[in-house]
Amino acid sequence: MPTKKQLALAEKHYQCFYQNKYNAEQRRSIFPFNNAVEIQIISFKPSYPMNNDIKEVDGKLIEIDRSDPDTVPVFTAISKDRYLINYRKVINKKTLSAAGIDSLTDILYNYSYTPITDKDFIEIGDPGCSCYEPTKAILFIDGNHHVTQFMRTCFKCQKHFWSSSKVNEIEYCTGKYAMLESFFFRQGVIRDPEIFGEE
Repeated sequence: MPTKKQLALAEKHYQCFYQNKYNAEQRRSIFPFNNAVEIQIISFKPSYPMNNDIKEVDGKLIEIDRSDPDTVPVFTAISKDRYLINYRKVINKKTLSAAGIDSLTDILYNYSYTPITDKDFIEIGDPGCSCYEPTKAILFIDGNHHVTQFMRTCFKCQKHFWSSSKVNEIEYCTGKYAMLESFFFRQGVIRDPEIFGEE
């Protein structure tokens, strides 16, 4: 069992630390940013079935159907490096400016795990969360307006999925998902509470 000191060092290590390893030009040259003519961020309705709600309307209890009749997934692979997006499920969409791309890549590539030099430091795995309900994504679009890669994420669970295994240079330190969620919010890509059955 790790000691209290080792646990404290591990917790410190997993916190995000700004290292400024790459300038904007270097970050734009990293896959899949280097192959994209346009980058969009989106929020979308989840694909999993949602439970119905019981609500009071005009003094009567009624059942509100939260299920989605659209059974087409949000992301469908149709060929190598080409994906069909079901835009019927997209709630918000924003094409990033050059400044927006630089801000996004700064979060992804310049925030890393905090370096620890203490001799007692050992890495302790993070069990993470069991849920995965992604409602946000980054789309990488080529000159023919085709989505060639994507990253979808669940900020609640702090998990993600990249469409390509070639993406391997990003460290998901504690705090990075919060920074990404804040970035989506600043860009105007937020969840619609009515669609999600929230108050």
